Amino acid sequence: MNLPGFGAALALVVAIGFTIAIVAPAIRRSGLGLVHPIAVWLALEVWFLGVGSTVLAIVEGTVGPAMYLGACLVAAALGSAAAARVTEGWSPAPTRQVPVQLETGRWRWVPLALAVGAVALVLPILARTGLPLLAEDATGARVEIAGLVVQPLRVALPGLVGLLVLAVAARRPITGRRGLDVAVIVAAVGFLIALASRYLAVEMLAVVLIAWMLAGRPLPVRALAAAGLSAAIAFVGVGLARAPAEIGADPIASTIGRTASRLFLIQPRTLAALQEAIPAETPYFGGLTWLRQIGPLVGRDDIPNLGYWIYPRVVDGEQAVAGYAAPGLIGEAWANLGPLGIALFAAFGAALALAGELVARNRQRAVDVVAGALVVLFLARTHALGLLGVGVLIALIVGWRLLAARVSVSRPEPAQDRT
Repeated sequence: MNLPGFGAALALVVAIGFTIAIVAPAIRRSGLGLVHPIAVWLALEVWFLGVGSTVLAIVEGTVGPAMYLGACLVAAALGSAAAARVTEGWSPAPTRQVPVQLETGRWRWVPLALAVGAVALVLPILARTGLPLLAEDATGARVEIAGLVVQPLRVALPGLVGLLVLAVAARRPITGRRGLDVAVIVAAVGFLIALASRYLAVEMLAVVLIAWMLAGRPLPVRALAAAGLSAAIAFVGVGLARAPAEIGADPIASTIGRTASRLFLIQPRTLAALQEAIPAETPYFGGLTWLRQIGPLVGRDDIPNLGYWIYPRVVDGEQAVAGYAAPGLIGEAWANLGPLGIALFAAFGAALALAGELVARNRQRAVDVVAGALVVLFLARTHALGLLGVGVLIALIVGWRLLAARVSVSRPEPAQDRT
């Protein structure tokens, strides 16, 4: 029996329970429920890191990811509780607003223009590689669409679709015609699928779902189930299209294995690889992976891009194409600070709690609802996003919100009594 592994898995389960108990009051107070930033973050951490860390601990005896994740969850819970104490004196968040009326006028085209501009930024790459979904080497073509050039796309396109969905639901289409609004939504989803990028498409769907819930609209259970099934089929299908040569003799078993690995194991294996290499082979980077350019100035010429640097250890030669294994905030915390990186999650937990308060208080207009959904999503995506990545995306969301601010949803004025 692997007693250390079972002990680490049990400790992680206890840490998850402790975190839920600590953050629950702040979630209830905000009125956001399941779409509070810390609730979504915790769900994604458990999904992408917790399950796989438990498997690694029990099956392989690799306890590092489970123990470090558990400690980071507890730190985030304590940081959130400290932030909640600060906001206790604030007035309660207003009751949820249900968008029912969309402002019209020339400013309604700004979100569409921003989305078109974001798409235009990746067109030079597509002109060189072709659409990844149709390319002979879909994975190689997909790898080209990365870096800063793709970040505006992650904000502007889901932002536009989120506004369009709310507008269609309110029967006040942004384009002036409901059918045209729907056509733009379909075109946006199709474009992301053509990029063979599962995470971009899932992010868009997540923004729409979170915005819908922030707006206080009831969830259409059947439509949600159908969308979930379609998303699952698309997720698996795009994965097969990107690596058809790796299906093997048993396509069903191969597909299940690759999908399970992508959903549950890749993130904890990345963390485990970082813990194995650092500090045994390479000393902690002391925050320099966030400021790689100054490494030589302090005598460190070995500051790598963590994702590309650790990728060969994660796949262990299973994939010939060079790739990127996202270390996420937790991987960056270990690589830079080791055990002291746990303190970073205390600050992050406080940031999640404060973000929840801000999102809860700004839900009167569609642009605020969608911007809030984007903030919730990207703060929660730190299982795959690093510190700088989150910072860039939050800055882009702020810019998008300021430029698109004239597109709004509000309650109609109450009818005047003329008797």
